[in-house]
Amino acid sequence: MKAVISDYSKEKDRYVRLSDVQPPIQKANEVLIKVESVSLNFADVSAIRGDYHSLGGGHFIPGLDCAGTVIQVGDDVKTFSIGDRVAGFPNGGGMAEYVSVNGDLVYRLPDDVAFDDAAAILSIGITAFELVHKVAEVKENDKVLVHAAAGGVGLTLIQLLRRKKAVIYGTVGNEEKRKLINNYGVTQAIPYRTSDFEKEIMSLTNGTGVNIVFDSVGGEILEKSLNCVAPYGKLITYGHASGQPGKVLSTDLHSTSRSVIGYSSGQRQHDSPEILRASAEKVIRLLSNKELDVKISHKLSFEHANEAFQLMADRNNIGKIVITT
Repeated sequence: MKAVISDYSKEKDRYVRLSDVQPPIQKANEVLIKVESVSLNFADVSAIRGDYHSLGGGHFIPGLDCAGTVIQVGDDVKTFSIGDRVAGFPNGGGMAEYVSVNGDLVYRLPDDVAFDDAAAILSIGITAFELVHKVAEVKENDKVLVHAAAGGVGLTLIQLLRRKKAVIYGTVGNEEKRKLINNYGVTQAIPYRTSDFEKEIMSLTNGTGVNIVFDSVGGEILEKSLNCVAPYGKLITYGHASGQPGKVLSTDLHSTSRSVIGYSSGQRQHDSPEILRASAEKVIRLLSNKELDVKISHKLSFEHANEAFQLMADRNNIGKIVITT
């Protein structure tokens, strides 16, 4: 079968190439899916560069989430049938014609949800939903700072935060992204390249800071973000797109009862995949009901997958990039 595999060369600006590989061997607790669409996430770029968790170094198939049609069902899987339209988190990467997926990580799609939208929303939607509802436990009128607000998770966070009637501040890198998140309904957009977001936040909140910060950047951004957190507030870190760790001193926490919390949906997929089902089904239902929007900025075929990775690496996308078989 055809698959996109990692083939990183910084000098040649190459991330992946299309190759022929062996199809997956389906286990009894898995379904086999004919892939239609795959979402590209920044984690895929980081993995190919070798700086995301333990991935990198050898050739592998990227792609955290995908959507398509079930063509085989393992003996231990009782909730899906051949022909079902689904989205899921595949074993071994989603950028292939066929993938095997643990039955606990497959989610049925209504007919009115397109494969592209399902693949685009799955990972970012679950992450955003869990961050808002389970990790931060956002309440009405909470002041919330969202970093990388024009990205996939950022735009989904904004929509979910508006449903909670929160006060939303978002950082972005350019004027186009500022206009975009304004259209999504943020209270204040902050262009971080021309403004000091820490000073802006403290000014906007009359010196008190925000109740919650969602940070996927890490490094200095995380460190400065803690200075924006009000007493009893939460700084939630769910990525490190900067490639740098952020350092936090315990002395900055206990005296103000602030907390720093880490989140990874990938860890939950690995340890207890069944606990993500409620969040996934809620996100898909919101998408089906037109209560949640996913912005797809680029749609490219497997043959042009490397171009997609270049766009993501250069941060030239606004919203999601989808790769189709």
